[in-house]
Amino acid sequence: MFMTRFCLPGALGFVLGIAAASPAWAHPHVFIDAHMEIVGASDGKLKSVRNVWRMDELFSSSVLMDFDKNKNGTLDPDELQAVGKTVRDSIAEWSYYTFVSTAGKEVTMHAPAEIGALYKDGQLLLFFEMEAGEAVDLKTQPLTISNFDETFYVAFDYPDKDGFQLVDMPPSCTDQVVIPDEDEAAQQWVNSVAALGPDQTIPDDGINYSQILATRVEIKCG
Repeated sequence: MFMTRFCLPGALGFVLGIAAASPAWAHPHVFIDAHMEIVGASDGKLKSVRNVWRMDELFSSSVLMDFDKNKNGTLDPDELQAVGKTVRDSIAEWSYYTFVSTAGKEVTMHAPAEIGALYKDGQLLLFFEMEAGEAVDLKTQPLTISNFDETFYVAFDYPDKDGFQLVDMPPSCTDQVVIPDEDEAAQQWVNSVAALGPDQTIPDDGINYSQILATRVEIKCG
């Protein structure tokens, strides 16, 4: 889950500045059906991560209202380009809500060259690719990949078993999709917080409730 910070004008301005300091009262308002592809390179290293996000109908209608400049009831190519550029510029600071780690260490990912957009059947689709910014040997380094943010204004949902796909990965790779139990995640978060020292804070120490709760894929190729 993540909080949207799409700095879109007009009706979408209400999302800005809303943040949840505690998971006790945070809840999503925008919903995304997500699909992710994890892509390998010919040398056996991680190449990139591709995201496809289908925004919910209410959010999509707000985008249509703000970007349909010629008022023809849809988003034309130039209007879709403006949507993609606005989103790309707006969420760069938050790593595009795409997080890759190996053995607990975050993997640097390059910003997408662009974010594509489509408007189909009343819903906005956003899609983009992020290339690995450092070498990750897939045969020796396990991967954990997810979409999340420290707040809960927007929720990611992977609606089917193929929500995560491996593309051009070594034949030895296996993947496991982990959907945390909310009660167990909450208890894990409470236990983590209880173990903090007096000078540690949340989430500066890396203990993040949304990260614990996020659906993720774990990949091993060894």
